Amino acid sequence: MRARLKAHIAALALFAPLVLSCAGTPEGLGTFGETRLKAVLGQDGVSPIPFDDSLTLWTFGDTILGKWKGEVSASATFSERADASAMISNSLAFTPALSSRNIRTLPFSFYREGGQVAQFIKLKPGERQERDRLWAVDGLRTGNRVYVYYLRMRITDPGKPFGFRMEGVGLARWSVPAAWSPGEAVRFNRLPDLFPGPSPAFGACVFERDGMIYTVGQFVDANGTSRIKLARAPLEGIEDRRAYEFLAGDGAWTGDMKRARGFLEGVAGECSISYNDSSGKYLILYCRVGTGEIVLVDFSDFNELASARARVVYTPPPLPADGKGPGAWYYSGKEIYAEGRDLFAIYMHPLEYQPRLVRVRLPQPR
Repeated sequence: MRARLKAHIAALALFAPLVLSCAGTPEGLGTFGETRLKAVLGQDGVSPIPFDDSLTLWTFGDTILGKWKGEVSASATFSERADASAMISNSLAFTPALSSRNIRTLPFSFYREGGQVAQFIKLKPGERQERDRLWAVDGLRTGNRVYVYYLRMRITDPGKPFGFRMEGVGLARWSVPAAWSPGEAVRFNRLPDLFPGPSPAFGACVFERDGMIYTVGQFVDANGTSRIKLARAPLEGIEDRRAYEFLAGDGAWTGDMKRARGFLEGVAGECSISYNDSSGKYLILYCRVGTGEIVLVDFSDFNELASARARVVYTPPPLPADGKGPGAWYYSGKEIYAEGRDLFAIYMHPLEYQPRLVRVRLPQPR
């Protein structure tokens, strides 16, 4: 079991293988969501979806279940302090709506079945947990519907770090009952694959602006460089593959994914894209392959992205010297909340399999 967990973690980190000069010093805030550790040992993904005025829905990718050998620990490595029993490929939790006041102390309430943390995107008949993985990523709520994108993965060799392949990007939908309240059933239905077969991992981050949804997907180009592509669709076309357009190199949007440009380089895992009202700019935040540096890019319009400057805004502390091979760098750096000029971001620690929280302050717009 432990060998499989290590292989998954290494694979996620590499499959998983910007901006402004900051007006304030970035601040590392430690492990994000320590109350999660009462229910899980470790997890990645970590995507917030505003649910209503009082709640945030969180999706997670691979989630490791089991028991701590001693006290609940936010810094435990699995081999030293945790007794892992299972790894499910997605999980879900609710917290109070995010604010700068509560982001460090959020209480997480996980979706459970029979008292156990459970997958909310279900396998179909013929799919097997040890072979088929449904990695939940980001999503959004519109009206009474919640949409969550997920990556449909096939494990080809569980003993190897790269013994897997992506078989499609899916979309799951939950029609929230009018009288629903936390603690009641959550029922997501899998829709036909939005992007069947190999494609960028769209859905890693999703946001809506002016009736359009925007999403970003990491991929590895023919030269082995990890880049991203951008897609958009009208909100009402979220379920329709034909409604999606892709950003080309000249800043135009095209319905042909093959014409879409690969932007940036060295993007480790999921990244984020958002529109920041305080700066009046779009922001992309990501972790850099190899160094783990958190990088931010800002631009006023999409036709500026190709020439936008990427700048390091936070450098995580060095990993232990014995960290070797794939997974020995931080990954999946992304914004999870913004309040004015304060950006709150997370990145994944590859040895602890925990998200770390960082606060970055943007400068005043000129």
